[in-house]
Amino acid sequence: MKAELAALKKSAPKQYPFIHAVQDSKKPGDIHVAIRGDTKAPGDIAPRRNLRILCKGEPERFNRGSGRLEFAESIATAANPLTARVIVNRLWSWHFGQGIVRTASNFGQLGERPTHPELLDYLASRLVESGWSLKAVHREILLSEAYQRSTNADSANEAKDPENRMLWRANLRQRLDAEELRDALLAVAGKLDLTMYGPPVPMTSANRRRTIYGYVGRTKPDSMLALFDFPNPNTMSEQRTITVGPLQRLYFLNNDFVMEQAKVFTDRLEGDSDQRRIAQAYRLLFGRAPTKQETNLGLDFLKQSSGAWPRYGHALLTCSEFSSVN
Repeated sequence: MKAELAALKKSAPKQYPFIHAVQDSKKPGDIHVAIRGDTKAPGDIAPRRNLRILCKGEPERFNRGSGRLEFAESIATAANPLTARVIVNRLWSWHFGQGIVRTASNFGQLGERPTHPELLDYLASRLVESGWSLKAVHREILLSEAYQRSTNADSANEAKDPENRMLWRANLRQRLDAEELRDALLAVAGKLDLTMYGPPVPMTSANRRRTIYGYVGRTKPDSMLALFDFPNPNTMSEQRTITVGPLQRLYFLNNDFVMEQAKVFTDRLEGDSDQRRIAQAYRLLFGRAPTKQETNLGLDFLKQSSGAWPRYGHALLTCSEFSSVN
């Protein structure tokens, strides 16, 4: 019987796609408060409605089904400015490295005060006015003078605001997230699969799809993603931590996946001379032409042996300029 069961499992068709979801009961209604969490000790009835502390006056009762949809609508509404503020603060933090409120999930008394409260309110109002269009707010932020400022230091400003909380300069280089880093390795090698949609795919060496489609296991996260600060899928994470350690550099030096992409990357370089291939490599990896010194260093390295190109490509991939955004 066990052998028959194993054979049936092997011959079974591919599992159909499914999602875990909830739905309203046929007869939804208000429930009692469970005293100390014990359902056998019912207290007063808790009506379906928003929290009193978040409303002006007595909150309206929810009567459409379970009330979940009405509750969600009461949260994402122009009458609730907190939602818009939280959203635009997250957008700002993605572009600047830190939010206007640095405690992204705590806008209360125990959280940090906003560095630019008027700016936060302005962006929140723009979000609502644009029909809750995130793209419109992204555009407004990216076209601002604050975003386009130089990273050049100023001794007077540095003395007054060393943490750059007043945004007198652009924040310095930021490292790519784990997903962006993996996608970049595949992209420069010309192997990134840009196919849209579909089920999650295990993060094996044969997987060439964008990392956003990678399967994330709660009990056993992917080692590469975890190494580069992918958030714990078992808990809420409003902002990623950024760590720099020797294991990350060793990953670039010794990992088979990185070395494979380096080999494929150098194979796609075209040119009738090493100098032109070096220039193409810099354009693909860094979006710029190499300096004269960088070209000479590359030519000297390539003279060492006939098979030096994969090692040279591997060395370029390990540069911090590749794994960071300036």
